[in-house]
Amino acid sequence: MRRSFFAALLLLIGSLLLTCDRQNDTYEDIRNYYFPLKELTEGMVYEYDFIGNDSIAPDYWYYRSLIQDGKTYLTSTLYRSDDLSPQIHAREAMVRNGMLLEEIFFYERDTTGKPEQLQVPVKIVAGNAYPFFVREPSGVFLVRLEWASAMDTLDKHVLIKNRRYVGATTLEVEGKKYPCVKFSLREAVENHHNGLWAPPPYSGDETYAKGIGRVHYRKFVGNQLLEYKLVKRYPMSELEKKFKAMQQ
Repeated sequence: MRRSFFAALLLLIGSLLLTCDRQNDTYEDIRNYYFPLKELTEGMVYEYDFIGNDSIAPDYWYYRSLIQDGKTYLTSTLYRSDDLSPQIHAREAMVRNGMLLEEIFFYERDTTGKPEQLQVPVKIVAGNAYPFFVREPSGVFLVRLEWASAMDTLDKHVLIKNRRYVGATTLEVEGKKYPCVKFSLREAVENHHNGLWAPPPYSGDETYAKGIGRVHYRKFVGNQLLEYKLVKRYPMSELEKKFKAMQQ
């Protein structure tokens, strides 16, 4: 479960937006490859299968867009596969040159036996969800997040993530081939508790399909490959049916 939590965490966080304006035609507009905000006002579950091991349950992400005080937002929630309780919740705001990560929480299970979950706030030092304008060769889009465990506030963590735009590609999703864009990843996690523990950085990539959003993501952590691909999209009512079936 600890591996699953950190894998999901590291796959959720976006990158720092391109901070300069679109100054010339060398910049490519890739906003249509992000999640379709106009189509997500009622919300949609994206089910991602783990590639290479059928015994590992899918990732269930729920995306929903909304307009509040004249701003457009996208919320995302990851649900645990064993009981469909929330594991991560984030909110992004649309700005001029991309999607900005405004808020994110993790949810820890209470190890003392209490049924409720503990909400863990995260400090966003640098972090955004998606740049609308990119060019090749791309600069580095940086993320830095800091948080402490709800069960032990001395157990502090730092996520540092570098992201680069790779370019255009194609991928078959839900039985159809889509034009896509890809980003390469370089990540490192630090743990500060009775000293610094920092495993070696690792690499990965993410792929976004036009009109759909993120459709594939993977990380190479040591000698382990963590890879997911979108297989289904459906309303929240379908995920609620899965939850009810678990209770029987």
